[in-house]
Amino acid sequence: MMTIWKSVLSLMSPQTVRMPEGAEILCAREQHEEVCIWFKCDPNKPPVPRKIIVIGTGHQHPEIDGRYLGTASLQGGTYMFHVFERTQ
Repeated sequence: MMTIWKSVLSLMSPQTVRMPEGAEILCAREQHEEVCIWFKCDPNKPPVPRKIIVIGTGHQHPEIDGRYLGTASLQGGTYMFHVFERTQ
């Protein structure tokens, strides 16, 4: 049985999020002034680490080798954070 779960991200990068093996990340955006990702998963699968990167607009960062997941707008759009999953 598949379920949709949420994980709240910190604003540091990179970070590791543990989610059930084979989980499909659906999107990243804000909820209640926090940056979150939602993923579809089989909760019976063993947890595995996934590398997530959160980058603020205008912040310097190394080259991103990853898949774009979404953008979160905090404090009425004052702060914008872009979320990626590192693929390597």
